[in-house]
Amino acid sequence: MTPIGSRLSASLNDEYLRMQNEWFFKWHHIGGEHAVEIDSFRGKPIVYGGIKFSGSARLVYWDTIQHYLQSKIGSIFDSLEEELTKYPLEIRAEALNEARSIVGQFAEKMRRAAIEKDRILRGDGIKFPPEDAGHWRGWHSGEIEAGLEALRRIYCDLKQDVGGVEVLQSLMRDKVSLVKKDGTVFRTNIPATVSSGQITTFAEDLPIEVEDHFLRELPNGLVDDYIVIDPGYHSGITGAIKPHYQVKVRRSDAPAALPQTIIANFHGANSRMNVNSTDNSVNVVSGISGEHLAGFISQVRASMSALPAEHQEAIAEPLAVLEAEAGSKAPSQSKIYSALLMIRRIVEGASGNLVASGITDLIRQMIR
Repeated sequence: MTPIGSRLSASLNDEYLRMQNEWFFKWHHIGGEHAVEIDSFRGKPIVYGGIKFSGSARLVYWDTIQHYLQSKIGSIFDSLEEELTKYPLEIRAEALNEARSIVGQFAEKMRRAAIEKDRILRGDGIKFPPEDAGHWRGWHSGEIEAGLEALRRIYCDLKQDVGGVEVLQSLMRDKVSLVKKDGTVFRTNIPATVSSGQITTFAEDLPIEVEDHFLRELPNGLVDDYIVIDPGYHSGITGAIKPHYQVKVRRSDAPAALPQTIIANFHGANSRMNVNSTDNSVNVVSGISGEHLAGFISQVRASMSALPAEHQEAIAEPLAVLEAEAGSKAPSQSKIYSALLMIRRIVEGASGNLVASGITDLIRQMIR
């Protein structure tokens, strides 16, 4: 049991015994000569003496015990709320699950005690009438659950540390796209919360892997690019927290790219890269023929605008060498190889840029 649950259970057990030994017990003496003060739980005591437990006295009894339980459970929720802030998410959720049964059992015990005492007080010490639960309008299990659910939504329907701030599921207002590390767009418009170093989402079916990318479109039409460091899947807690991802990410060093930029695969025998252009790519396979080289150049030319400016300038010269060799009747394999290696070294410096990653993969297939 959690510390919160243990303290709550002990406290309510003591409270039940106190009510039995003090409040309920005093009602046996309202018929005596001396006046008896009974707590009304409203600040001013009830004072009875020399009267029978019936009529208005009985109505006051029922009204008072139900008011007590209503107020008591309200104060329990107040104390729970204060306690929850002192503990991590997992403890909070477990404590509220424990509180459901602890508070429910306490409320039911008080209800049963009130009904049984009413029956005894209406008797003559020897004979006792049947139980009468018709006066009970006190706290019901549904109301207890509603109160606990309110606390759960505030303190447990949050997905831990999102950039140093605990965020409610209802505040997942960012929309991101998951792009696999091979360039395949897996899904767009995924509800999430994006913060520095972390993306949180309840889309538990996402196949998130290290080096995948999350793209977030900005109001200006550009896109933030985040690279996955750790998928951070959390299985959740039954009845309290849904399974979710707390993905550790780092921002790409590249400038934001246009949303429609990445719509391609960069692996396999039919690898191709189609960036802001019609898919006229040529398959690139092992063996660097003039035709294959022309296809590679075409793809790079179509996509290089998404590279950082300094990388565009740096690959211009080796790309020109490749174009010259592609148009030659007798391409020089050594020149092609050297130019490809130079391009690869350049684009590898554009860490996190998807186009750079695609170019690197294509070159790797050509010269591996």
